[in-house]
Amino acid sequence: MSLPARIWSFLERRTEELIAGVCVLVMTFLVFFQVVRRYVFEAPVSWSDEIAVYAMLWSVYLSTAWAVRERAHIRVMNLINLFPGKIKLALTMLSDLIWFVFAVFLTWQSILLDYSMFQHRFESPVLGIGQQWPYLCLVFGFALMTLRMIQVYYRWYRYDEPLVPETDGGEVQIHD
Repeated sequence: MSLPARIWSFLERRTEELIAGVCVLVMTFLVFFQVVRRYVFEAPVSWSDEIAVYAMLWSVYLSTAWAVRERAHIRVMNLINLFPGKIKLALTMLSDLIWFVFAVFLTWQSILLDYSMFQHRFESPVLGIGQQWPYLCLVFGFALMTLRMIQVYYRWYRYDEPLVPETDGGEVQIHD
């Protein structure tokens, strides 16, 4: 495999978890930094809390796409598992279709929200940056979640990957 193909493969498999992991590390460091500044040195800073909140938001919304790629979102499969294979597949696809439509709707609404923040300047209270930049996590998170859902179905169709990964009990793997 060539170097560009290996880089693409790494980015395709690790982008969300890499960025979300960095955001969690930044958030953890800044909260620890704030605790030490506040209680040890009695000299708190206001900017660390705001950046920690933004890092948490980016981590959460990118992790939703990661969970879609890994098919790790919480699902209630007990009812679906009562049905035979074809019905189980149809119910899974129906629920995913509803989820996909909702994800497209949320992507569109987050684009409109962020666009409105470009139109009417809202600044963060401490850092004074435009709120459109932190809120961009909604656009990226929902758009990436939508793309990952398409990717899951592409891989199911093209490579016969299961729509729901097998659990410890071995009951949930769904193929056509």
